[in-house]
Amino acid sequence: METKSKELYEKVIALDPEGKQGSHTYEYYKATVPYTQAAEFEIGQAAAQGRKPDPAPLQAYLKKYPASPLVKAVYTNLGYYYGYQASKEDAGKFFEEYTAKYPDDKDALGGYVERIIRDKEPVDKGITLAEKLKEIAGYPQNPEYQSNLAQLYVLKGDPAKAEEEYGKDYIDGYVSNAVYALTGYANFWLGQNKNLESVEAMAELAAKLKPDQSYTLSQVAGIYSKLKKTDKALAIYGPEFAKKNWGDQGILASYASFWNRQENNLDSALGAARRSVELTSDYYNNYVLGQILFKQKKYAEALKAAERSVELVKPMAAKYEGFPVQQYEKLVKDIKDAMAKEKGGEVKK
Repeated sequence: METKSKELYEKVIALDPEGKQGSHTYEYYKATVPYTQAAEFEIGQAAAQGRKPDPAPLQAYLKKYPASPLVKAVYTNLGYYYGYQASKEDAGKFFEEYTAKYPDDKDALGGYVERIIRDKEPVDKGITLAEKLKEIAGYPQNPEYQSNLAQLYVLKGDPAKAEEEYGKDYIDGYVSNAVYALTGYANFWLGQNKNLESVEAMAELAAKLKPDQSYTLSQVAGIYSKLKKTDKALAIYGPEFAKKNWGDQGILASYASFWNRQENNLDSALGAARRSVELTSDYYNNYVLGQILFKQKKYAEALKAAERSVELVKPMAAKYEGFPVQQYEKLVKDIKDAMAKEKGGEVKK
């Protein structure tokens, strides 16, 4: 097939050696060239990646068509040959030329870095290139670039720096980004009411990646609740979760607030809210407790918690201009109104 293809491309060249009879567009490269140039490019590409790799046809293409829109594609194809097949000396010359021509191109920089790792030199040059790739990639960090950078520091004899670049902190951050992406994806398609099987699968994966992180489990539980999968929400973020975190007031308050918003699992939420106030009687914990008690029509106790939240939030309002207190005061009013209505009295406006 390789031989037959070459013969056909050579016929194209012979029919139109000046390249004036039409053009071909490469959608992938976003480039349009005469049929003749396209044929020469295809011949060169096949030669560079064939069973007996030969870079000469592509090198000849660069000399013959230095302004071709396919020049960058030619360098990319040659990068594979010089990355794996050429001698260390020839590879060094090629990649110096490639990166000089395209100093910010990830393929050029990455190919050179990988070749340096294979040759185990020049390490400092490789680190400089790998650091540049890291900068170009930005955040979240690219795992391939970080792995290569760490490998170069190992070659340099600096394992501590390798650990800094590609150790536990890196992978923890990478997993956190993955979880953020998964829950973001799930919430987006929930909003569209589409791809719901995929939404559920991605939520499950997020929970598996961060099985002990309260925030992630609350996010996943929220997704399950929107899918009407309350049993699954309770399995990961229900009474057993609260029991496991019985000594953490922040987690318990968040748990209670979550189920208060869902208007579900309120008995467990109430227990968590009471416990959070036991541990830390601040304005927020009392507010959450008051909300849940109000929903359960335990008005006297709800009013006590709500009034306590207002009392505790006032110093914050005095300290920070614009600090919201209306919601805390509104809860007190709503409870009093409900109590008055229950007793058959007039509700104060």
